[in-house]
Amino acid sequence: MFQVGVAFRYISRELLLVFLAVFALLLAVGLGARFTGFLQEAATGRFTAQALWMLLALRVPEFVQVTAPFALCLAVLLTFGRLHAEREYAALTSGGVVPGQAVAWLLASAIPVAALVAVLSFAVTPEARRLYAALSLEQLADSELDAVIPGAFHVYSQGRRVTYAQAVDRSANTLQGVFVGEREGPVSVTVWAQSGRQHRLPSTGSRFLELKDGVRYEGVPGQPGYRVVRFKRLGQRMETNLPEPLDDVRKLPTSSLDASDAAQAAELQWRCALPLMTVVSAFLAFGIARAAPRAGRFARLLPGVGLFVGYYLLLVTMRGLVADGVAPAYVGLWAVHGAMLALAAWLVRRSARPN
Repeated sequence: MFQVGVAFRYISRELLLVFLAVFALLLAVGLGARFTGFLQEAATGRFTAQALWMLLALRVPEFVQVTAPFALCLAVLLTFGRLHAEREYAALTSGGVVPGQAVAWLLASAIPVAALVAVLSFAVTPEARRLYAALSLEQLADSELDAVIPGAFHVYSQGRRVTYAQAVDRSANTLQGVFVGEREGPVSVTVWAQSGRQHRLPSTGSRFLELKDGVRYEGVPGQPGYRVVRFKRLGQRMETNLPEPLDDVRKLPTSSLDASDAAQAAELQWRCALPLMTVVSAFLAFGIARAAPRAGRFARLLPGVGLFVGYYLLLVTMRGLVADGVAPAYVGLWAVHGAMLALAAWLVRRSARPN
């Protein structure tokens, strides 16, 4: 029993270290790519630099719940692939370790990861999505002046408004060398001002732009009769023209999902699918990790990754079919899990057979 306990701790420690290394690498790559996208959007004035880190933090739970199952699958492939390649697994089996014990050891490592994914999938990620959508809309409302980049033109309201500022003092909330161009139907309004300042009414939340020492042109392009007004101070209410928030079922709390609705049923099954996929994909990786003698520790890595990707794509496809009402909800994603679990059982039994 002592030797079995030593073997269990040895394999669990090896699996945990590989999992943490792979998970950190995959998460860094995924968040790094998304961070680059956020930087590009911030550079165009889509939102302020202060909101960038909050938006990135709100995307972390979604990245983790997808990255953790893949990292565990890779960790199982690499760990047991090395054990098979270096004949350590053969030594364990010759010492009395049966495949059922190895599967139980794997389950002891997979269940905590699946529990983490379940917490994220059922509770944390929907709330993070809701906060992310709310912050994005708030940034869209405030981005017209709060996120102005000096020396760059910014287009808003689907091309109907253009703003430019030569200099920006964010501490004083003032602009220098301001240009505002807006078009409503055939009428074009152009304003040049020496300076500008934005202020917000606390009671209503409405934003106003106060321009100083400038000229306002109003008329129809290509026709005479432009109206020219020189002003010392000009106040203008800034309309946000916010889009209506999308009815995204991914933001709904799990307790409020209605299984009778196709889209919500698909979302509920998807949230259940992620922790199930974590455990089933670990069994798939365990069953496929055994390679031919002298094949090397990485021989089964590519087939294992392909099997995981196929599993994930099948779930995504079935999710879309259920949401569209093409596939019945009672079959849904459960059929994919059942097929993959049967495949995992066959692979585990095959790997236990002697060469």
